[in-house]
Amino acid sequence: MLINHFVNVSIEILIYFLVSIVCLFIGRKVLDLITPFDLNKETSEKKNLAAGITEAGFFIAMAVIVHASVSGVVDYEMFTFIDRDEPGQFAILGAELITTAVYLLLGLVCLSLGRRALDWITPFDLNYEIQAEQNVGVGAIEASIYISIAIIIHGIIA
Repeated sequence: MLINHFVNVSIEILIYFLVSIVCLFIGRKVLDLITPFDLNKETSEKKNLAAGITEAGFFIAMAVIVHASVSGVVDYEMFTFIDRDEPGQFAILGAELITTAVYLLLGLVCLSLGRRALDWITPFDLNYEIQAEQNVGVGAIEASIYISIAIIIHGIIA
């Protein structure tokens, strides 16, 4: 019995680990879409610290959102494939993974909107300051916006 429990928990941990890695990969692709310049080129070739700080802030924000989505409350009654009398472990896991995906998508939309709002309210060209001027302060501002939005989303989900 104890070994079965250990194996089941280990499988669940592995599944959540893989889902988290996929979520971070998806988040990185979304960051590429919402950033008008090539982050890979800026960070690796040009050694642009401002772009690196922006990217790091986005990854921290994604980690906060993924944490909220995997630890948040799931309303199992919404899912018709779960037997109410004897819910299966993998049916519950499926419901949790679906909920995680929905929270992740909502989080990515909020992060994207937050970047657009920051770009709109700043009196300077955010993209120019990060890409051309390599302004570390502006990169830190953008990173902090991502993290702040993620913490707010975490509070809403959890």
